[in-house]
Amino acid sequence: MSETGASSAFEDAFHKAAERHERAWVFLAVTMLTLLLAGTMFLVVYAYGIVVRTDGFRRDPAALDAPEGSVVKTGPNAYTVTVVAHLWRWSPSPLRIPKGATVTFRVTSADVLHGFAIQGTTVNVTAVPGITGSVTYTFNRPGTFNIVCNEYCGLEHQGMLGRIVVTGDPA
Repeated sequence: MSETGASSAFEDAFHKAAERHERAWVFLAVTMLTLLLAGTMFLVVYAYGIVVRTDGFRRDPAALDAPEGSVVKTGPNAYTVTVVAHLWRWSPSPLRIPKGATVTFRVTSADVLHGFAIQGTTVNVTAVPGITGSVTYTFNRPGTFNIVCNEYCGLEHQGMLGRIVVTGDPA
């Protein structure tokens, strides 16, 4: 056997072994990255609570017409507001609240999925038909805050606006 033939056979065997070795490492790396991604998603969704938290009780959306729009004073400077999303409006709107008031918004939808977000605040709740979610926020400065729908809900979604007017006088 000539030196070139032996060298070529050795190189062929070496490249085949190296290729199997590389494939094994690539498979291992892709598997580890996939598991890392799935683990990170699980951690973010469940451990950090990036899921919409709700009170967990269910109601018939058709029965929401009576209590909706109510602003109930629950303490010296605390209020509870039942907000219902309809195609394509928020009820009640506008809301008038004194400066410094702590408001608990109880949000639900009468028809489809909506997103309840108050611009300039950290309030963001998904309005799900039949489920009431709640969020509490303290309005420390006077002004007008817009309520927007941040979940596409149909043709007039962009016009689904509400208002919260915070007056300068504390209650």
